[in-house]
Amino acid sequence: MESLAVGVRAREKFIRQIVRFAVLGREVNGFALTVDGGECVARLEMLALQPHKSSQGGGRALLADALLRASAAGYMRFELQVREGNTKAIRLYESAGLTQVGLREDHPLGGLPMLTFACCLV
Repeated sequence: MESLAVGVRAREKFIRQIVRFAVLGREVNGFALTVDGGECVARLEMLALQPHKSSQGGGRALLADALLRASAAGYMRFELQVREGNTKAIRLYESAGLTQVGLREDHPLGGLPMLTFACCLV
């Protein structure tokens, strides 16, 4: 049942206006999806890597690509959400200049709350 809910949430992300969908490697070692969040905001909805490709710079490359493409498309702000306990991802986002904004939000499927990170693109 949980995998069905995850699949539904993932599909919902792809029906929004896509700013950038990038794939890492020919064997799809990772991907990132950035969508239009409205009001000149680009929103990174998904960034994922194969576990065996973690810590090799792929996440950093996908994030840099998402930021560059959002800026080039004229977006003024870049946002994403990450689970509170995901320290590795949080370090990546902070190293790219994103800062935590707002309050924790409950994750729709439960577990640790979500934190919002953002940066200006201008």
